[in-house]
Amino acid sequence: MQRIGFIGLGDMGVPMAMRLADAGLNPLLWSRRPESADAIIPRGAERAASVSELFAQCDRVVLMLADADAMDEVLDRGSPDFAKKVAGVTLVHMGTTPPSYSEALEAEVIEVGGQYAEIPVSGSTGPAATGDLVAMTAGSPTALAATEDFVNHMCRTIVPCGDVPKALQMKLAVNTYLTGLVMGLFEAFNFARYADLNLQTFQKVLEAGPMNCDLMRMKLPKLLNEDYTPQGSIRQACNNMQMIVDEGARIGTSMPTANVMRDLVEEAAQSGWQDEDMVAIAKVLSKTGSGD
Repeated sequence: MQRIGFIGLGDMGVPMAMRLADAGLNPLLWSRRPESADAIIPRGAERAASVSELFAQCDRVVLMLADADAMDEVLDRGSPDFAKKVAGVTLVHMGTTPPSYSEALEAEVIEVGGQYAEIPVSGSTGPAATGDLVAMTAGSPTALAATEDFVNHMCRTIVPCGDVPKALQMKLAVNTYLTGLVMGLFEAFNFARYADLNLQTFQKVLEAGPMNCDLMRMKLPKLLNEDYTPQGSIRQACNNMQMIVDEGARIGTSMPTANVMRDLVEEAAQSGWQDEDMVAIAKVLSKTGSGD
């Protein structure tokens, strides 16, 4: 039984699974929405009829799910079916959950005879489609060795971080910086707009200076065009920022700007923009500036 299973075909999961199919790895797929696999099947993947069938046919199973609750449901965690699914399988957690959750899950997987690799990724749907994600890895050498022949098809860079949950803690640290960068861009853009600056000139100045980076080049055109198609959604940002704040409290570090950023993304979600791109934060800032 040498096969890769992939569970979770959302905005990130689809292009990641497509990379595996394009590499000829014939992944077995499952999603709550079966139609999510439609674009991947013609490229060499197959659709599992159930989660149990997928686990029965695969020795390595990637989970790219929205949150810990979705993972627990798929795994039947807390029931006898958990051991039936996971025994003899290398479970590869590539989503983003609280580090403490991942640490507890690893212990349970090992206890029932499975292996566990924690491999969250940094990047959005664009890098996912081109295989340019950055993977952070944590777990035993044996568990991580079982992932080496397929993670490289999804990720340009693979960075070892130590034992579980160090990869997820690294992801949250990186996301803190990432969110600060984009929030700074959104606030600067709002300032330029309220000052009645020429926004194309604003873009030109940014591109000419040290702030010119892939992230700015990705998000600024979306701001200029009021394009809210999600690369990374407000809903995801809410989850991530709450995890960052909670983990900061758990490890005992101050997170003053993270708390402010969390409040902003939550305001965007409460305004009905939870499924829009992070650039919807500019609408929150504009609303605040207008005195509404």
